[in-house]
Amino acid sequence: MIHLSGVGDPGVGDPGIGDPGFTVLGPHVDFLTERTQLRGSYLGVRVRQGVVGLLTCALLAGAAACGGSPEQGAGGNYGFVSAGSPGLDQVAITERKPAPALTGSQVDGQPFDPATTRGSVTVVNFWASWCGPCRGETPNLEAVAKQTTPSGVRFVGVNVKDSKAAAASFMRDKGVTYPSLYDDDGSLAARWPIAVGLPSTVVLDRHGRIAARFTAAVDQNQLLPVVQRVAGEAT
Repeated sequence: MIHLSGVGDPGVGDPGIGDPGFTVLGPHVDFLTERTQLRGSYLGVRVRQGVVGLLTCALLAGAAACGGSPEQGAGGNYGFVSAGSPGLDQVAITERKPAPALTGSQVDGQPFDPATTRGSVTVVNFWASWCGPCRGETPNLEAVAKQTTPSGVRFVGVNVKDSKAAAASFMRDKGVTYPSLYDDDGSLAARWPIAVGLPSTVVLDRHGRIAARFTAAVDQNQLLPVVQRVAGEAT
């Protein structure tokens, strides 16, 4: 276990519901999801307040992430550029690469049909019931979903490291109308070639390529124009 002096006693390992060693530091924690033999494990925590490089290198000890940006530790330089809004990165059309397939079972136990998102702009939100910022952003996601779904935009949640009962209760209490994949061991999140934290929201274009990513809780006033811009791109 790695301890950070001056920031309490956060354990870094395989965070899960009920893990006493897991502490959320600030509004957003990124789990680096580099694939290893322990597929699906989260290898590190990127704390924004001043210890990004130090903590990442300490955790990955000689991995590629120690020599460059956080994206390199999670699958390579992915072409993200700052877009002005807090926590928002966007990718130029010519630089976009495909996102992993959205497959698996949903929180309600039903299989997810990837055909429901094929050819559509898709908003993918990574969340957990135990994630405070996730609870705060959910009404914003639902509001944008209701505004854009009639025009063909699809929303899909990915519930990470949670219990099905807690996730189902969360969705019911928050009135979530879009489906959520159940990623109990983090293996789905680990397949993404970018750092996926909680919460994170990724916008895919009609070709299934990553067009934008929010690495913080989203507000509908930030998310809606990004979704509308991607939806308005020529096919």
